[in-house]
Amino acid sequence: MGVAARYAAIGVVAALAAAAVLILLLPQHQEHTQYAGTPNGYQGFVPRGVVDHDGRKNPTGDLILDNGTTLHNTIWHGKYSDTIIQNHNEIIQLNNYFVGKINPLNNQPYVPLQDVYVIKDKYQLSK
Repeated sequence: MGVAARYAAIGVVAALAAAAVLILLLPQHQEHTQYAGTPNGYQGFVPRGVVDHDGRKNPTGDLILDNGTTLHNTIWHGKYSDTIIQNHNEIIQLNNYFVGKINPLNNQPYVPLQDVYVIKDKYQLSK
């Protein structure tokens, strides 16, 4: 798959993830649950790695709330987990391939990619 096609595929999947209305962030069996976000606000999820939780692989990362607060080590548990893991792994591969290389079109170093998933709506936080 060409580089342009990979970027296009990543963009399409990121757009699909942005359409997610409800995201379960942490395990259901936790005692304390709170709801964050506002119906009109947008939050962001920045994946940093993968964690094995209840026998299932889930992305873990930073949740950026609409008020600017960042919750570190958040687990994305639910819809699009596999897609986020796959996209994040591809971005890491692309970054590793292009690190230290110069773009022949503009003679500038390649800028590392970072995936961010936009969330619209309230979502459940458990602690």
